[in-house]
Amino acid sequence: MLGPLFNPRSVLLTGVSPEPGNLARSSLYNLVTFGFKGAIHLLGRKEVELFGHTIRTSWDDIPDGIDVAVILTPARTVAETLDQCGRKGIRYAIVQSAGFTELGGEGEVLAAEVKAVAHRHGIRFTGPNGLGIIHPSHGFAPIFIPLRPQWRFGGVSIATQSGGMGFAYLWTMADQNVGVAKFVSMGNKMDLDEVDYLDYYAKDPETRAVVLYLEGIVRGRALFEALRDCGKPVLVHKAGHTEGGSKMAFSHTAALTADDDVLGAMLRQAGATRVHTMEGVISRSKVVELPPCRGSRVAVISRSGGHAVVAADCAAESGFQLPPFSPEFLAAAAGRQVMRKGNPLDLGDVFDFDLYARLLETAVQDPGFDAVLLLFGYFPPFETEASRRLLPKIHELNDRYGKPVALILLADEHELTEVRRAQPNTYFNSVEEAFAALKVSRDHQVRLQALATATPDAAPAGIDAASARVANAPDGTMPMDEAFRVLSDAGIPTAPSVLVQSVADLSNVPPFPVAAKVASARAVHKSDVGGVQLGIPDRAALEAAVADLAGRFGPFGEGEGVLVQSMAAPGVEAIVGGRQDPVFGPLVVVGLGGVLVEVLKDTAIRLAPVSLASARDMIAELKGAALFRGVRGRAPADVEALARVVHAVSYLVAGCPAMGEIDLNPVLVHPHGATVVDVRIRKDAAQGN
Repeated sequence: MLGPLFNPRSVLLTGVSPEPGNLARSSLYNLVTFGFKGAIHLLGRKEVELFGHTIRTSWDDIPDGIDVAVILTPARTVAETLDQCGRKGIRYAIVQSAGFTELGGEGEVLAAEVKAVAHRHGIRFTGPNGLGIIHPSHGFAPIFIPLRPQWRFGGVSIATQSGGMGFAYLWTMADQNVGVAKFVSMGNKMDLDEVDYLDYYAKDPETRAVVLYLEGIVRGRALFEALRDCGKPVLVHKAGHTEGGSKMAFSHTAALTADDDVLGAMLRQAGATRVHTMEGVISRSKVVELPPCRGSRVAVISRSGGHAVVAADCAAESGFQLPPFSPEFLAAAAGRQVMRKGNPLDLGDVFDFDLYARLLETAVQDPGFDAVLLLFGYFPPFETEASRRLLPKIHELNDRYGKPVALILLADEHELTEVRRAQPNTYFNSVEEAFAALKVSRDHQVRLQALATATPDAAPAGIDAASARVANAPDGTMPMDEAFRVLSDAGIPTAPSVLVQSVADLSNVPPFPVAAKVASARAVHKSDVGGVQLGIPDRAALEAAVADLAGRFGPFGEGEGVLVQSMAAPGVEAIVGGRQDPVFGPLVVVGLGGVLVEVLKDTAIRLAPVSLASARDMIAELKGAALFRGVRGRAPADVEALARVVHAVSYLVAGCPAMGEIDLNPVLVHPHGATVVDVRIRKDAAQGN
């Protein structure tokens, strides 16, 4: 869909003037400097030659059917300019003008006019308030800041919400010899946004990895789906943290799913890599220069013993293994001053750099390794010539064997600068940087393999009936006994219970011992206000408990009262919940439950629905997962039963938009089975309509 926007055969620049301060003049300069081969048309107020092209003053002189218009005129004129573009058959635009939603007030009105005109003509546009697009291999760079084509063509494509951050990426990538395929500064994202660009990059043959810099996300669910389906490594640098999760919440679930936590969980679930610094993005983007890392077995060859130790630590922290070298490999190093022959290999005082090349090739040929790292430091001027002969051989191995050979180059800054200028290949500046990049590649390959072998997952039986019960309920908090019926419809195990409003209603109670819990909107967190009495042994004690709770929390309205419930067998306390996130849609959470749930905050989050396998993974990633395996003589808890509850809740919240929030806390996980002993459900009319 966006092909003509990045690969136009013709372009129109509006608002062009020969005056030195004219911004559109810089856009023309960049097109000429980058060698754009398509037709360039200029529109301005004064007919004059500029960089070999004539500025026209009338739309009548502009031909029909131009691919892309670049608009850099005052905000109040943009809608009219877009209308003229539409009349000329232009269907793509880069709107660089500012003065719209970022200013509010009149800017909001102007933005609405621009969107209406674009919609009427079927024009897709990037911006406004953005720098635009750069496609180096096409020579297309109508950016209003004069540029030098200093970065080399490569496999990283960038979509950034900030023009300043975008240029920081470009400059630093150029400095680190990371090649760029495509670049877009999205600005206000009034029309096209990161989802559209990610979909385009996913199909773009030039793009091997994607970098997204985001400050705000509107189409969160669509972004998740685009990330999940991309098929290429995606690095996401998200700036800004919201306060939505810190507000007073209806349920524990809401309190435990703060916006930034949901974002992080979504990115992990989609297979993207979240990075918190620009430096982290740059270092990880270097992975596009290497072949895919298809596993976790790494050979490390080092000229420094200290760096070898650091490499062993980094490997363990990143989930890599360091298998022993083969006898054939060690034979190649025999007779040399090798300080340590394990993996990592410490070459110590070996000065034969040709041996380094032979050892690297032997390691990369070994099927027992998925990647090879060389930590190589040298000291100019005496080692310069031999070292520079070695460096291109390392990169040749990548091309020849299709297995990553990562070079960590250590030298003084002057020498590193000279190497970057003389050789277009990239290298890593530290052990940590190299392993971080390999981890991105390894994790992406593992995810692709998992997707290839995944089997479809079916919704649990009874979800439709449970969803219908919620959808047909009155708005607001559901009565507790009705909420338990929702769980029963969905096949989620609960403790037998009955709702009473007074002692007179105690005609048919569950078997003793029982618990008595106040069920009222005035006591959302019952244990905090003394609304729970446990282990009631007989009828007399129950009558006293009901009288006490009714006296303190009554009179009760319809659907309220005291819930009398059978005491469930002991077990590990868990929480399972879900809610409708305003950005990312339905999500599910599982964690350690009980009264301290918001203190411990040991949870795992996913966008819903999730498969049973994903539910198991959620439980396994909890910090307290060992509690389910049994500690201090306790029998292991039934993790599979808890996973089935997570699975069912995820489908329930995903299939019922009317369910604003659902909170199961605690879920008692026994050695055999699990029992929900408390539930809250809120019907959200706005979500359900």
